[in-house]
Amino acid sequence: MIVRLLATACIAGGLWGASVATAHADDDYPYAGLGQCPIVAPAPVEPTPTPTPGKPGTPGRPGDAGKPAATEASAPEPVLDPVSGHLYDPRGPRPTCARRVWAIDGSIGDPWGFVLRNCTSFVAWRLHERNGMTSFSNSLGGQHWGNAENWDEVARRLGYRVDRVPAIGAVAQTDDGSVGHVAWVSAIGPGTVTVEEYNHATPGGYGTRTVPVGDFRYLHLDDVAPSPLVGSDRPVVSVADRLGESWTARVDGRGTLWVARPGRPARVVGPRRAFSPVVAPALTLDRRGLPWVAATTRTGRVLAGTTRGNRLVLRPVGTSATTASPAVTLSRTGRPVVATVSATGTLTTRRLTRQRRWSRPDRVGRPGSWATHTAPVLGRDRAGRTLLVAVGRTGSTYALTLGRGRLVKLPGAAASITSTPALTSTGDGTAWLHQVTASGTLVVRSLTGQRWGRARVLDGSWSPYASPAVGEVAGRLYVAAVDVTGALRVRPGLPGMPSRLPGRVRSTGDPTRSPGLVTRHNDGVYVVADRGSRTSSRLLTRPAAAVIGRTAPKRAGFTP
Repeated sequence: MIVRLLATACIAGGLWGASVATAHADDDYPYAGLGQCPIVAPAPVEPTPTPTPGKPGTPGRPGDAGKPAATEASAPEPVLDPVSGHLYDPRGPRPTCARRVWAIDGSIGDPWGFVLRNCTSFVAWRLHERNGMTSFSNSLGGQHWGNAENWDEVARRLGYRVDRVPAIGAVAQTDDGSVGHVAWVSAIGPGTVTVEEYNHATPGGYGTRTVPVGDFRYLHLDDVAPSPLVGSDRPVVSVADRLGESWTARVDGRGTLWVARPGRPARVVGPRRAFSPVVAPALTLDRRGLPWVAATTRTGRVLAGTTRGNRLVLRPVGTSATTASPAVTLSRTGRPVVATVSATGTLTTRRLTRQRRWSRPDRVGRPGSWATHTAPVLGRDRAGRTLLVAVGRTGSTYALTLGRGRLVKLPGAAASITSTPALTSTGDGTAWLHQVTASGTLVVRSLTGQRWGRARVLDGSWSPYASPAVGEVAGRLYVAAVDVTGALRVRPGLPGMPSRLPGRVRSTGDPTRSPGLVTRHNDGVYVVADRGSRTSSRLLTRPAAAVIGRTAPKRAGFTP
């Protein structure tokens, strides 16, 4: 009965040979090397007789040849095989497990309902000890998780996210092998994932592998941290000037910051290859129409500045997580304000003083309480006051009017901690907040007076790893967002609004790549998609008064 209830062996390309279990510093599994498996009957070991030496010869007469002795040599002490748990004669072969099932005092089950020294048991241990998911067991949620091949289906039934995007502490799962295999994600690199596992290359033993990301699907039961390669990036950020043209800024894949003024090619700002390629820069214009840019370096410094003469000069402002963009806007007095989230999750704001120096950091909320893979956003309300919106570590969304009021928790479902909200002010002064929830729902709410309205749901199933881009197109609010399949789609920004714009835009199909929007005077609005090594743009709409001729722009015009 217990065998039927427990999860059986994990075999995903594992070897049945006599691999020797070795000690690993990271192998803290409490049942490492314990128990015995049933073994294949060993062949008898042939005794080795001790020969009798012959008699020495004399001059002219050969000696007598020796003869085998009738007595056997004494057998050596048996040796413990760490894989099978059995003693064996070192003169013969090592024991081979007939089944990958180990029993301790007659029991093959662990405290969580899985078979000892199997992949499922080790991952259950990791979820308890590293993830803090102390409720996890073979009967979590009233379901029977069973063999590794069942885990993805059970996780989906219980509402957990299952996808192809790894995270630290996620369960890596595959159906390959006789009953599938699960492992625990310990590290993530460009295109690769490192897992810890049991019962794969070594029967009943610990191992690590670094493999392509596509080798597994990933179960997000209670992740330790998002992937360090998922941040608040965009292919481009833009801000329109008084003439309707757009300044643009972006960080390319090599970490170089590019800024372009309307009608001019982009120029490098700051040191080349110094900026984090997984976060977008922040951009705003002052009352003179000059840009203020803020960007995060690879080392977590935030550099911000504006033009001096013909150059854009950046100075250190503070620190930030290398996966979170800074935010920048103008205060009611016309001076820039910068908001950042540190690597430890502390949210602060700084203002430029009258002496043209940055103020001391003003902390918002509790230290260490903010998500580090989503950026804070700054905007303006109808009265011109500065708004701050940020997402906490647990997915709660908070709003604050800087300089007055208190931090307000917005009601509704938990937000994604890997998707940055979009805060937009329309022509009538209304502030709109679009964001993706942890479950992949796109919601929108507005600010009326000093009260935020309830969240309204936009149709679709959306990626929790990409950030929506929102703008006014032909007098209406539209949102460009990435769905769960990685497709870039354009939707009306409010429920029930009709749309004549193209619904889908070509993109990489990567659910972690966020879109951008660029407005060009006398040309229209473009949606910008990241297509791997390059970006592409598509015209959404052209103003009715546009003059179309040979000189009309055909692209968004931000590519250097």
